[in-house]
Amino acid sequence: MFNKIKFVNVFALLLLFFAGCGSQKDAPIRINIGAEPQTLDPRKARDLQAQTLTRMFFDGLMRLGKDEKPECSLAKTYEVSDDGCTYTFHLRDAQWTNGDVVTAHDFAYAWKKVLDPKFPSDQAFQLYVISNAQAAIEGKVPLEEVGIRVLDDKTLQVRLTNPTAHFLELTTLSVFFPVNSRVDQENPHWDLNADTYVCNGPFQPAAWKHSDQIEAVKNPHYWDAEHVQLKRIELVMVSEDAELKMYEKRQLDWAGSPLSILPVNALPELKKKDKLQAQPFLATYFFRANVGKKPLDNADLRKALALSINRTELVDHVTQGAQIPATGLVPISMGLQSGPYFKDGDVEEAQKYLGKAEAVSGKAPPLTYIYVAGERNYLIAQAVQQQWRAALGIEVRLEAVERKVYFDRLSRRDFDLAASSWEADFHDPLNFLSIFKLKNGGSNNTNWENAKYTALLKKAESTLDSQERKECLQKAEAILIEEMPIIPVFHRRLLYVKKQALCDVVLSSLGALDFKWAYIASEERK
Repeated sequence: MFNKIKFVNVFALLLLFFAGCGSQKDAPIRINIGAEPQTLDPRKARDLQAQTLTRMFFDGLMRLGKDEKPECSLAKTYEVSDDGCTYTFHLRDAQWTNGDVVTAHDFAYAWKKVLDPKFPSDQAFQLYVISNAQAAIEGKVPLEEVGIRVLDDKTLQVRLTNPTAHFLELTTLSVFFPVNSRVDQENPHWDLNADTYVCNGPFQPAAWKHSDQIEAVKNPHYWDAEHVQLKRIELVMVSEDAELKMYEKRQLDWAGSPLSILPVNALPELKKKDKLQAQPFLATYFFRANVGKKPLDNADLRKALALSINRTELVDHVTQGAQIPATGLVPISMGLQSGPYFKDGDVEEAQKYLGKAEAVSGKAPPLTYIYVAGERNYLIAQAVQQQWRAALGIEVRLEAVERKVYFDRLSRRDFDLAASSWEADFHDPLNFLSIFKLKNGGSNNTNWENAKYTALLKKAESTLDSQERKECLQKAEAILIEEMPIIPVFHRRLLYVKKQALCDVVLSSLGALDFKWAYIASEERK
């Protein structure tokens, strides 16, 4: 009897051991998305959270691969004309989650909807490389004249204004995804609930408890479903403090960048335990200044605020994440900036600019500074508030707001100063500088526009000479910093922790997080 019991126990232990090793394709993963998404409509997705979720639920012509290069996705093949301006995409067989066939009409419909002046999309400017796209959104030409042609159900042709080397990379962005044209016409609010949501990506939402959790499951209709190993992803919405605690209790598989920010006070211990993972991030943290409101219509005041900030002190003692102090908007790693545009923490020079500003506009009244509620944003706001008070005697009122309220106030220009961040959508300095090309551009939100700046960007967009292009972009950034509608603070880093068993999650230097190829390898959740 003893030997029999012993044998059964050993056999059971072996079963448990082998169950804990190897791939666990049916095991769900849990990640935190922080708060209710701004939107799950890919045409409206603006921040990294919304873009990550729409990338989970949608697929475009191209998809960013593991090597950060665009690879064919819904486009089976494509051709480019000799002049580099016409792209012809041939679609593979694919379906929507409701069983409808994905067609070239769905792409054309979605893109033209984005370019409709009445449609609320902050990312419409990404389509301006397409012939007549900008003119259409400005109401100067009808949508029929935009360079988007459906040759047949499986063939989409796109005509660009100028040769654009990064166009294929652009098509990996959410704003270039298709939507089911029939569904969108029948129900414009299809994206607000799981039971009406129709998508075509690796996963689909099965349940959505607003402000609580989204349950995503593998999409059986996905054209590349055989390479999607995860069956379920649970997307919870908890605070950053709660996130790390859940991770430590093995209730989350990922915490931190790019969907949330690890608590600053936890970073030293995570580094000490060698748990913190860090990698380069093409992103810049900066402050928007509303130049359409007094007293920030005065460039000298904006310069005073910018020069008085001690960025080195900020990243060393406040953010503590090896961020790089920024005096320009474009990340240094992109090779545009040859040296600092100004001295960091130059209080003496800042006070000179303040004197010039006060000679014209008088003493500045208290300013309002808004930011998305969160520990790191609060610590940064508090530190800069103290620096401005000590260096310039300027009082700044801090307002923490929810994410949706923040973007609403940005869109309405209802702020003086706003903590902001821009993450690259593609590997080119133009992606940063184009934000401020036009006053009414979807993501500008500063009321600033400069004709010379705009002309330099247009020249950079059209020239084929790489050196001339670089010089145009350098001059443009110099103008931006000279007039200071934005105040650069630091270039960001991706800081996160993840379960060792979670494999093949693609996290690019663009902050693009993709679970299409992910799987749980060997660790059994306890």
